[in-house]
Amino acid sequence: MTSAWLLTLLAIGGVVAGVLLGQTRVFSSQLGAAGGGLLFGIALFWVVPEIAVTSGWAGAAALALAGCVLVGAVDMLLMHTRNSPRTGAIGPLLAATAVHCFLDGWSVRALGGRPMTDVAVAVGLGLHKFPEGFALGWVMRRAALSVRKALLFGAAIELVTALAAYLEPRANGSGVATLGAWWTAGVLAVISGSFLYLGFHVVIPERHKPGVVPLFAGTLVVTAMVAWAKG
Repeated sequence: MTSAWLLTLLAIGGVVAGVLLGQTRVFSSQLGAAGGGLLFGIALFWVVPEIAVTSGWAGAAALALAGCVLVGAVDMLLMHTRNSPRTGAIGPLLAATAVHCFLDGWSVRALGGRPMTDVAVAVGLGLHKFPEGFALGWVMRRAALSVRKALLFGAAIELVTALAAYLEPRANGSGVATLGAWWTAGVLAVISGSFLYLGFHVVIPERHKPGVVPLFAGTLVVTAMVAWAKG
């Protein structure tokens, strides 16, 4: 739970910065790119091979891709609105961010204790959580919410990270008892899919900003090299 609480506090710090500052986002984009590359690499070089132990490489790739599509579809469904931030987009934004936070908290707890991924996932999510919180706080202030409401809503959403980490061992125990190894493969598929989606989600919209693509690619290469050295 320690990592989950640290991630939650980091994200809440991002919310505070976004609410109170919220003007320049270049540095935030660069942090997100590094975190996205690390999470993308973890999914490809650590989580997918673990799924392959149960389902084989073709099955692992299919499950990871399905997880990515599922997370992307949920994100698009929640964020699909023609309203401006001032007239109704805050609800979908909060819902989508809550889903991301739940997956973050679940992932950091589910992958804890595994060689290398314990630290790597925490670092990758940490680099992602501050920009996430920053963007959330920035958008809520742009939507004309008061500072107090923006901070309260942002903190409440980011606390979902800690809640998911708390629930994970209990839900995981029931799932394994019911479905055995396939429960673990399915959970890892959603985790890897969420990491892949976060990587795309960070780098594609921000690709024209200074340093974003090189940082993403460089972090991905380093992650691959570390995974190869440990393999």
